[in-house]
Parts: sequence; C-alpha cells; structure tokens
Amino acid sequence: MTDTILEMRGITKTFPGVKALQDVNLDVREAEIHAIVGENGAGKSTLMKVLSGVYPAGSYDGQIIYKGNEQNFKSIRDSEHVGIVIIHRELALVPLLSIVENIFLGQ
Repeated sequence: MTDTILEMRGITKTFPGVKALQDVNLDVREAEIHAIVGENGAGKSTLMKVLSGVYPAGSYDGQIIYKGNEQNFKSIRDSEHVGIVIIHRELALVPLLSIVENIFLGQ
C-alpha cells in the first residue's frame, strides 16, 4: 500500500508556439508539503492550473491521479469537489476584502 495521494504523470501543456510543460511528473505523499519554484516562465502556474482544472482535461496531455483515481477535471469546481484547492498568488482579487476573505471567495 502506498501513501501517495497525488500523482501527475507526463503532463505536457502547449500554447500556440510555446511548450509550457513537457513530460512533468509530480508525486505527493500524505502529509508532505511541496514548494514549486523556478524562474518566470518555468511553468509553475501552468502546472497548478492543470491540477486545479483551470486548464481542463483534454487541453493537456498526461494523467492526474488523486487518491488512486484518475481525474479529468473540466473546471475548478471539479477539482475542489474532490478536495484539491489552489490558493493563487493573486490574493487581492477583490481589493476591498481581506486576504482571508479573498481566499474563501465563492465558498
């Protein structure tokens, strides 16, 4: 039995004229914390947008396996429904709200 809760396998995302991600793999085990770091344009945000359904299944190649089940998120709501929530770096979506209020916006 494995304690891996999230696997991203062979994730490749292409935009017109640009390959943003090429064959990216990520494994996350229960209770692990990961930091995705890199220079501007390295694909950090793109990878998280694939994971969270911002870029829906079919717009990239590869697999997302969460808690042993392959996922094909078509939207952010789909990923949130199974428990994957991304806090984007643009925390002040509504400038008049606090950071906490912005994080829980739509909940």
